[in-house]
Amino acid sequence: MSEIDGMKADPREAFKTSASAASDEAEDLDAAPGSGLPLWFPELAPGGNGEGFIEKAGKHSMMFVRRPNPRLLVTFDNLANVNDASPERVPWAFKFARELNISHLGIMAHVADWYRDADLIERMRKLADEGFFEGYERVVFAGTSMGAFAAISFASLAPGAHVMAFNPQSTLDEALVPWETRYWSGRRQDWTLPLSNAAALTSELGPVSIFYDPFFDLDRKHFQRFAGPNIREFKCWFSNHKSAVFMRKIDGLKAVMSRAIFDELTEAEFYRIYRGRRNLPWYRGGLSNYFAEKDRTEMAERATRAFRQNMRRSAAAPEAQQGDALCGTAAPVVLTQPLRNDKIVLLTTMKNEGPFMLEWIAYNRAIGFSDFLIYTNGCEDGTDAIATRLQELGLAVHEDNRFKKGASPQRVALRRGFNHEHTKDADWLICADCDEFLNIDAGDGRLPDLFEAVGHADAISVCWKIFGCGGRLTYADKPVTETFTWSAGNDFAGKYRARGLKTLVRRNEKLLRLSVHRPKFVPEMAETLVWKDGGGQPMPRGYLDQGWSAHREFASDHARLHHYAVRSIDSFLVKRDRGRTNHIDRDQGLVYWADMNLNMVKDESILPRVPAMKKELDQLMSDPELARLHKAAVAWHRAKIAELKKRDGWGEFRAAIKDINPPGADPVDKSVLLNDPGAEADEVEGARAQS
Repeated sequence: MSEIDGMKADPREAFKTSASAASDEAEDLDAAPGSGLPLWFPELAPGGNGEGFIEKAGKHSMMFVRRPNPRLLVTFDNLANVNDASPERVPWAFKFARELNISHLGIMAHVADWYRDADLIERMRKLADEGFFEGYERVVFAGTSMGAFAAISFASLAPGAHVMAFNPQSTLDEALVPWETRYWSGRRQDWTLPLSNAAALTSELGPVSIFYDPFFDLDRKHFQRFAGPNIREFKCWFSNHKSAVFMRKIDGLKAVMSRAIFDELTEAEFYRIYRGRRNLPWYRGGLSNYFAEKDRTEMAERATRAFRQNMRRSAAAPEAQQGDALCGTAAPVVLTQPLRNDKIVLLTTMKNEGPFMLEWIAYNRAIGFSDFLIYTNGCEDGTDAIATRLQELGLAVHEDNRFKKGASPQRVALRRGFNHEHTKDADWLICADCDEFLNIDAGDGRLPDLFEAVGHADAISVCWKIFGCGGRLTYADKPVTETFTWSAGNDFAGKYRARGLKTLVRRNEKLLRLSVHRPKFVPEMAETLVWKDGGGQPMPRGYLDQGWSAHREFASDHARLHHYAVRSIDSFLVKRDRGRTNHIDRDQGLVYWADMNLNMVKDESILPRVPAMKKELDQLMSDPELARLHKAAVAWHRAKIAELKKRDGWGEFRAAIKDINPPGADPVDKSVLLNDPGAEADEVEGARAQS
């Protein structure tokens, strides 16, 4: 979908779901509420009030709607929707064109081929030969990334056409751009077809407006391949490869596009609109990091101070919107810019999680997480290779998490992840592990439903619900969410770990840094902070200073974080051997098992999410390389279990934990297991220190 339409168009290669797009578009249907009709139906259905056509082909589809205003917008979808086959799908900028009452031809991609399709090229040429693009006061071609390349290339079929290209590739022909290392799927297409070098196709066009970040090296190189008096440069500093998203976040994208369609977008007008970046934390982070990377620490700090001062001035403006307050105090919450829920980033650390990580990715994609930043260290089972393959497919960003001996891998990753380019434009962030699954009890069980149920918030904390092995001894290559259904009771608080929480947090000016369980916030902005629990209740003010676990009145009406810390007994042996991500000096022994293997009641509440997860998982496993890597990880896991059973003392340990907390039983008193009353106190203090 379109940034113009209020949706995210993130440059990715494949495996994008359309469910979130469909739910966000539903409220804008022209038909009666609840009719379930797609956006195009009132105009293009038989008996509709408009005229046009829909053409479905193998790799691409076209949708054209003729409207009274004598201007034509031609758009090309980006990578975000290549796998969207839903009837609700509409082309990029459909609603925008409808609002302006202009004619619109939208080309929708079903594959990530950069529109290198002989049939499509021939169809577009035929339209041009038939005079399709003639008779309009202005024709504007537009798109982002892959769609921007197509907009420039196919605009050459309509001499005099205007172009709005956000972060375009000039080509992916390796003979012309050997330095382009992105888009594996795109580079392997047939670049001998016509219209393959956009930089050579602009001479007969009207203004070709290119929006890009001059500090983003690869996009800058593509821009430098364009030349001619009609090439117009608009610098979107610190927007990375997402200039259209950046413009939308400062409420500038519709204004810029409208100027290009109805008038002329001047540099003065554009940079006036772009001044809105001053209130965007994304821009502040980019500017600060720019100076920091050049060892200009003082300038970086000055940039941060100036940003916060500007935000405080904005907060004092009388026209500012007001909302809820933390803990029911009278202090108002000031919304200085529109709130978005588009980019929701899950940051994680992994080591030897290969057999389980694809289910985890699939589940979180199914409930609405859009982005994954994966840090790995010391992997032996191919977890790092799976993460790298996910990155090649455009589904995640993978980083090798190097750190000094004795450091906490998770805390190192959190520091790095907070400053990572991939998180700077995030709307929401959360740190979660591969054994944690967010179970949302609202609407359809997806993140948009949670946000709606909780209401306006800067942070939402959710409490763990601990799941045990359910008496399962051996490992099986089956979904964790479907296999393990015995857990602690809903209100159980007899173990301190059962009260642990994790926090979804907005990436705004109030966020100071990430921590494992809860974020840290800018102290000066505490009065405007809205921090809620999983039931939508305000968090107590004491949590501003400390607190990693749920308080006594903590509500979980809308969400729990299912924590499958042990899985099967045999898989727990591998986890124990791997070591912990935070408390690396502490053994996962009898005490840990007794705390985390809770099997008091059956809980199958997550099972309605499993079909959507399996659909995503099937898409992942359709990639031969991912399937191969998963199979190899499973084999390694089984071999490791066999090896650990032969180690001295490990067989006895396995036998000892087998009978601790069986299904249907209350948790055992740990004093029966160990004569170490201080063990839990040490753990609690350690968790509090890192929260």
